[in-house]
Parts: sequence; structure tokens; C-alpha cells
Amino acid sequence: MREFFSVNEIAKLLNVSHSAVLYHIKAGNLKSNQVGKVHIISRDDFADFLKSQKNKSKKKKYEDLSLF
Repeated sequence: MREFFSVNEIAKLLNVSHSAVLYHIKAGNLKSNQVGKVHIISRDDFADFLKSQKNKSKKKKYEDLSLF
């Protein structure tokens, strides 16, 4: 069975604001399903988001090193 998270639950897990999670949804970084006015995020989509954010931070570190 698939597990789903609300925007508020994701915000608490990441220690960010509700608005920050909505920003990532609207930007297309975090997939969600909208049911009425409520966004729900599947466990798999949340895991994919975390992996993509981790990869972005690694790329940025390497880009910063190339300046030297």
C-alpha cells in the first residue's frame, strides 16, 4: 500500500515552511497529486525529490571547487 504525506508533514520533515514545499511543487521539483485544494505527496515522489536535492548539492560543491 502506498503511503502519502501532506504538505505540512513534508514541511515538518524537512524543517521548512509550508510555502517552501508549495514552491517546490509549483516549480516541478516535487511531484504531488491535488485532491480538491489539498496536495498529497507519495512516499516514492518524496524519495525522488530528496535524491534530486542531494545530487544538486553535490554538483554545486564540485562547481565551487572549479573556481580555484
